[in-house]
Amino acid sequence: MSDGKWSLERLDAGARNSLKRNAGQMIGNDYQALEAFYRAVGYVPKSREQEEQWFACVCMECLWKPEDHPQVVLFEEMLRRKYHQPDTSDSIKRRIISLADVPWSRDGFLLGKLNNFSRMFKAESGSVMPDFDRLAEDLAQWNRPEHQVQRRWIRTICEAPEKEETNTDNLKDLEEASHVD
Repeated sequence: MSDGKWSLERLDAGARNSLKRNAGQMIGNDYQALEAFYRAVGYVPKSREQEEQWFACVCMECLWKPEDHPQVVLFEEMLRRKYHQPDTSDSIKRRIISLADVPWSRDGFLLGKLNNFSRMFKAESGSVMPDFDRLAEDLAQWNRPEHQVQRRWIRTICEAPEKEETNTDNLKDLEEASHVD
């Protein structure tokens, strides 16, 4: 699972379940979840905001079982895949794009939206999980005035699926050309 900021492997099933119950909620008074969180991260994050963001990401990561060994993919890439699925409604597409307009705040509004998408991803394919470690990094930069994270997300989401296939074909062509003697 996460190789960076936290280690959920340190936690037993009960601790993971208490974190899972808190997915989509701001850090609060569930002391079992707080204990599990601090055991997973091993130390207290630098700021209260960072602590809240890490707590949110750790809780959402607990929606996936470690024994399932899910593939880890960037959150914005998972949104891109959802956005370009033929059966995705215009309403869902608007919800995906509107994420960029929502600031990270203590009211938990953005967290609720991210959690809803995480649960949607889990329901559609439990074998693929967002990179919550990277999501925590993105959330740390989310409210910056330059909005670089949001712009990167929108670029990724709007990138046409055909471009990905073209890049793959070009890489295969380059690999074949480099093996010619």
